[in-house]
Amino acid sequence: METTVNTQKRKLDNSGSWKSFFFFLRHSNLSWGWILLSLLVNIVYYITVSKLPGSTAGLYAGKFSSEAIQSAIISYVSLLVAQACVSVCSLIANTRSVLSARRSIWKRMMGIQNGYYDEKSAGTLLSAITSDTEQTVSSLINLLILIPGLLTYLVQALMQIQGYSPKLLIAIVVLIPVYILYALFMGRWQYRVGRSIQMRIGSLTGFLSERIRNLTLIKSFVTEPWEEQNGERAAKDLYKANLDFAHVNAVVIAYTMVTEVVGIVIAVIWGSTLLRNGEIDLPAWLAFFLFVPTINTVLRQLTSVWSNLKDIQGRASRLGELMEAPQEDRNETAPAEIPSGDITLKDVHFSYREGTPILSNVSFSIPKGKVTAIVGPTGSGKTTVLRLIEKLYLPQSGQVTVGGEALNLLNLSAWRDHLSYVNQDAELFSGTVREALTYGIKRDVSDEELSRVTKLAGIYDFITAGEKGFDAELSLWGSAMSGGQRQRMVIARELLKNADILLLDEPTSALDAETASAISETFFTGFAGKTIVTVTHELNFIAKADRIVVLKHGAVEGIGTHEELMRTCDTYRQLVEEQSYQEVFA
Repeated sequence: METTVNTQKRKLDNSGSWKSFFFFLRHSNLSWGWILLSLLVNIVYYITVSKLPGSTAGLYAGKFSSEAIQSAIISYVSLLVAQACVSVCSLIANTRSVLSARRSIWKRMMGIQNGYYDEKSAGTLLSAITSDTEQTVSSLINLLILIPGLLTYLVQALMQIQGYSPKLLIAIVVLIPVYILYALFMGRWQYRVGRSIQMRIGSLTGFLSERIRNLTLIKSFVTEPWEEQNGERAAKDLYKANLDFAHVNAVVIAYTMVTEVVGIVIAVIWGSTLLRNGEIDLPAWLAFFLFVPTINTVLRQLTSVWSNLKDIQGRASRLGELMEAPQEDRNETAPAEIPSGDITLKDVHFSYREGTPILSNVSFSIPKGKVTAIVGPTGSGKTTVLRLIEKLYLPQSGQVTVGGEALNLLNLSAWRDHLSYVNQDAELFSGTVREALTYGIKRDVSDEELSRVTKLAGIYDFITAGEKGFDAELSLWGSAMSGGQRQRMVIARELLKNADILLLDEPTSALDAETASAISETFFTGFAGKTIVTVTHELNFIAKADRIVVLKHGAVEGIGTHEELMRTCDTYRQLVEEQSYQEVFA
């Protein structure tokens, strides 16, 4: 049964989605003005190409009159000018369209619901916005520009050939079935290979980015030989996909050579026969002979349109799926004013995916201006509560409210501006210290303010010890700093933001006891009077909490102070005993 399901899934993946393709086309904001201009210039170019055999056939036939020479020169100069214009316009159309598509994709990525990213690797998403976008847009634009020009050339060429003799068209008609068979055969193959290459590039990109970020971990566990093998396997997967693509190209090259030879042979034999019978003259035969190779190329390109389009569809499907991902309901038309009051979870039920619920009918309040600690065993849903408060996820049932008003009715940006979030990872972007401290701050920040908050966070001396101070460059992810220093940087940033509600997710669990104690003290002094919600196992946080909520298996086991819970909640009492909380509350 499992094999059948997997096979059906692979068939579905390989069939592509025109819905996703057209969604991408509608929402990628391509540079249609430049595309249209390139298309028109390309038509002019192919009209010029179609005139070339007729204007040069006389010279090949030995007629060197000034009129024939002038006609040939004008044709070649016009051809070069038109070709140059096509190149310039196409280049501008491509670059501007790729830029616009990337902007559109990035904008939609910023608004996608958080759950979408749970099952997507960073490398796959990186590949989508870089290589997938460029290759898809460039290939699509080239196809849009090319098709009208090819059709224009074919019509012009066939009309001129018919003017020489309708019987010459027989040689062209003979070639058409060969190209149709080629198009039907190659379309699905090219699609499968193109999609396979893009998926494997995404997998390799994800593998490399994850390993590069965790090189220290690899060296610590002495797993270099193992990771070398993993890298080789990922590279071999991509190699196999590229090898399949090489096979496709080999077939295309062999086919091209055969059809070109067949076309020339037919032109020579059939044209010579008509010339010998006196049905055409020598210039007409030479013009026809010059037409055939280009017509051969045009027919091949036209019959390849479907296979090329399927290839583009394969590349665009992931982009379309990404752009179709469910967006957050930001409620931007709702008032920016956020109600003041307690945060309340009422009968909240939540699961990340189908299966065991993370939270089941959870109800409790977080008092305004107080410290609420959420404790419980691993997997009890503590961090999920913070994510629901941030509105990173929405409950399947029940409500989260603030001041009695449901979060789903609030202006999302305004609500998140009221929140500060600190976790144990102490996330920082690279750039200068000043840029890291003021990230997300929507106002000008003076050096005096920076000095004040960094002193309060206990990081001022470290920053000013360097020559550049606040303008010093941070390493990627702030990796050159200790965990405590990064955490103090984050605290200083949140002090600048000065939000009304502070969410803490195990902010000191990765630090030594002395640093953890100092940082926890900073939270309480720097954010005094704020609503603080902390998910923690740390004794110092729980000791100073006004209210403690105990979760177990996604349900509320107890609510109250330490003394109340020690009397009434077995789960809390067990946590206390396991973590030696008695030392704090003695």
